[in-house]
Amino acid sequence: MGGARPLQSGRRRLDRGALTAALARAGFLAAGDEADALLRRAGGDPALLDGLLARRLRGEPLAWITGRAAFCDREIPVEVGVYVPRPHTEQLALRAVERLPPTGIAVDVCTGSGAVALTLSAHRPGARVVATDIDPRAVACATRNGVDARRGDLYAPVPAALAGRVDVVTGVVPYVPTPDLPLLQRDTFRFETALAYDGGPDGTTVLRRTVAGSAAVLRPGGAMLLELGGDQPGLLAPDLDRLGFGAVSVVAVAVDNQRGIEATWNG
Repeated sequence: MGGARPLQSGRRRLDRGALTAALARAGFLAAGDEADALLRRAGGDPALLDGLLARRLRGEPLAWITGRAAFCDREIPVEVGVYVPRPHTEQLALRAVERLPPTGIAVDVCTGSGAVALTLSAHRPGARVVATDIDPRAVACATRNGVDARRGDLYAPVPAALAGRVDVVTGVVPYVPTPDLPLLQRDTFRFETALAYDGGPDGTTVLRRTVAGSAAVLRPGGAMLLELGGDQPGLLAPDLDRLGFGAVSVVAVAVDNQRGIEATWNG
């Protein structure tokens, strides 16, 4: 993002119209909403607003600048360096809520800020929700958000006592094919790490490991819900069949090729 003229000093810097225009000139489609978010974060401080705007015009994620992201009607605190929850994941999270019994057990892998785990806990306060992530910044952020977050690769940090007892596994794991990484928004890797996106040659490297590992923690009849994209549901079909998953369905979202997959482990 670039090419936008800086705001002038004084009252103009706190004018929503001027701020919206600056963001729109830089190519931000939801310029008005972003202007409102920056104004709230600035709290009436013109100098702070100038700094926040400059960060956004360089392409830094808005959630890092404001410190929060909207997800399933909640404001999720998001710290700098942590994967930002996306709106297209909401449908997957809400479907996971439907599969989680009121006093059940859920495991959310690659939890990031803990957005999915928080949604599960909010709708099922009597359930136990354990979250994992390999990134220490994500674990720290999710923990501060009130999530039982543990550092480690996928299911490695899940307590052994939960093996075979988990009702729902959720995950937004890296699933972008390595050759497609350059097609992501141009500022993505100026600030974010490929760790959150790179799914290997066809995007299913981490997905396959997640599917395989889920069979060790799920109870018979338990559900696995994963975000993925493109033709990956078909690519995962042999793995799901071999591991004993059935009732496989696609959870569609209205964003490009991004979607979710839901499967039930038959045990």
